[in-house]
Amino acid sequence: MAHHVADFDFEKQTNSKWGIKMGLRYGKLVEDFYTGYLLQCKGWKSIFCNPKRPAFLGNSPINLHSSLNQVMRWSVGLLEVAFCRYSPIAFRVKSINLLQGLRYAHLAFSSLLSIPITIYAFVPQLALLNSASIFPKASDPWFLLYILLFLGAYGQECLEFMLAGETIQRWWNNRRMWTIRGLSCFTFSLVDYLLKFIGISTFGFSVTSKVVEEEQKKRYNQGIFEFGVSSPLFLPITTVALINLASFMWGIVQMLFKQRSFDDLFMQRLLASFGTVNCWPLHEAMLLRTDEGKMPLKIPLMSITLTWTLSLVSSIAF
Repeated sequence: MAHHVADFDFEKQTNSKWGIKMGLRYGKLVEDFYTGYLLQCKGWKSIFCNPKRPAFLGNSPINLHSSLNQVMRWSVGLLEVAFCRYSPIAFRVKSINLLQGLRYAHLAFSSLLSIPITIYAFVPQLALLNSASIFPKASDPWFLLYILLFLGAYGQECLEFMLAGETIQRWWNNRRMWTIRGLSCFTFSLVDYLLKFIGISTFGFSVTSKVVEEEQKKRYNQGIFEFGVSSPLFLPITTVALINLASFMWGIVQMLFKQRSFDDLFMQRLLASFGTVNCWPLHEAMLLRTDEGKMPLKIPLMSITLTWTLSLVSSIAF
């Protein structure tokens, strides 16, 4: 009897409502988010339970490749919820308050952040390589708006990390991870969902590896990113790292030889400088590291080719 109940077809054979109207809802890769969201829409109230002694403990991947694969799977599942009949922007809007609905929508559509992140990671830097100005000059009053928004967003998050007892390094690595996710797993999940939507491909499910080797754990505790494998997820971020480095160096050449006035391209030079610093773990993994967590040679070679191609295309566009 127990084997019969545990069988995959048990619910279908017995016309059970389990997985449809009872228990965890099936059919989505983020069943916890989907179930909680539907329960909230039906009027259930949740409380924040944070005991001093942890009620549950679990493992999370410390390998970057495994972590990005996990987030990509979650992102595809969130897009499934975002564009299904129970979309947070259309379903039962009267059952949850506005702020709660906006929060669910923010999570469900989080993969769309890949679009602005990709634009800011590539376009200003490619324009700088071609000496094309796309931002207000440093002497323009609108320039202050960009600086205030940048400092305000990063300053607030840094303050929140410090108040929570975290270090500056952990905050900075968290910022780096948002950029990495936006350029890799968010982008791949968006493409994967679109291909599935038009019927070209289907979602694949890969179990996240949480096996931790001693050397990996040591590097993780030191705040060092773990690469180690040749993955397509690393190709966009290494390409961004190389483009930012090239535009940063070209910006220095422009300043030394005064090819353009200082304030014409100041914002783009600032972004290229920030991008280069932000991508330092990638430069380190490609050029300096010798441990098992370094970037495999295949990825930088492909990124160099892609960077050269994008530079040629941008010279025509700008």
